[in-house]
Amino acid sequence: MTTDVPLSVRTPSPLGEFLRARRHAIAPEEVGIKRAKGRRRVGLSRTEVAELANISVAYYDLIERGRDLRPSKAVIDGLARALRLDADGRAHLDSIASGASPRRKAEPEMLSEELEELLDSIDPNPAYVVGARWDVLGANHTACQLFTDWESKRTKRERNLLWFYCCDPAARSLFVDWEQEAADQLALFREAYARHPDDPAYKRVLDEVFKGNPATEHWWEQHDSDPTRGRTKRIRLDTGEVIQLRQLVLQVADEPDIRVISYFADADGDLDDVEFDY
Repeated sequence: MTTDVPLSVRTPSPLGEFLRARRHAIAPEEVGIKRAKGRRRVGLSRTEVAELANISVAYYDLIERGRDLRPSKAVIDGLARALRLDADGRAHLDSIASGASPRRKAEPEMLSEELEELLDSIDPNPAYVVGARWDVLGANHTACQLFTDWESKRTKRERNLLWFYCCDPAARSLFVDWEQEAADQLALFREAYARHPDDPAYKRVLDEVFKGNPATEHWWEQHDSDPTRGRTKRIRLDTGEVIQLRQLVLQVADEPDIRVISYFADADGDLDDVEFDY
């Protein structure tokens, strides 16, 4: 007997991509499966994950292939155990498995007077405001000197934080751990994208980044970045001096997709003494 298979089954989904990437990253021995002689498979098979999660192979196959399903909590619990997810991985799995939030009409984002005053008050600590789709809405004087002057020196497309980290040559020179920083920002963007999968603006940003730096597409597929480790950043100044800054992210209460991102020197450092030569 044959069954018509919906097109959605053959369409990749964030949930399916995540499950596939995680099972490929786990060796059979890690979950108590003896590797058969001559086995060439990388990671676990769908059958092995299904058995470990205590679900049917057919059902797991539908989930990974992208059918529009909403797995139950018991299924998610089983998949988390089978794939050995840590707390961050489980949180990400919960987020992408919960489905789309209601789509809102996209409206132009602007920097409010209150946020502009806040940026000025934080100076000389660098700070900028990022919108829902990671567009940089404003930055104070020190942030423009340290990172880039998004308003006057970058095109509209380039006034985006993900683009800056992944594609802007200035970021590659600025961050001592540039590749790690860029990959971790991509992981954070993935979480935002998963909350708004029907918003085409997120896909446009991602497509532009993939074109600007093809390596980012590989990082996206790997799912192995840690968005929590980027809270302390090593910055290389034009003088060659390396300074270490702690990042603080504040969420705007009445606009939860808008963030204020600021940086502070370690206890032994003082940004008042840093002379930027850009």
